[in-house]
Amino acid sequence: MADQKNERIPIQCPPELINGVYANLGVANFNHEEFVLDFVFLHPNTKSGQIRSRVVLHPDHVRRLVKMLQKNLDDYDDQFGYDDAEDDDDDDFDDGFPPITLNFN
Repeated sequence: MADQKNERIPIQCPPELINGVYANLGVANFNHEEFVLDFVFLHPNTKSGQIRSRVVLHPDHVRRLVKMLQKNLDDYDDQFGYDDAEDDDDDDFDDGFPPITLNFN
């Protein structure tokens, strides 16, 4: 079992994905079996946006993703610093944006 942990899996990125896409908003939805993560570009000075990428994940994969992102964010903060004064003591999430309506027409 220990050998499997150190085994490297080759992962390739097709040329059409190599540059990635820009998103300035993430939206998450879920049901009993899966999470759907939408990465959206909100157009500046308008009230419209466009989904640039959608990823569907099993809840176990979401848990691993959250842990990986937290570790990377901690590493980023260690390297570049972070101002804790920016954090709210309020546990309610409010990003300051109005509610988002997704239109799938």
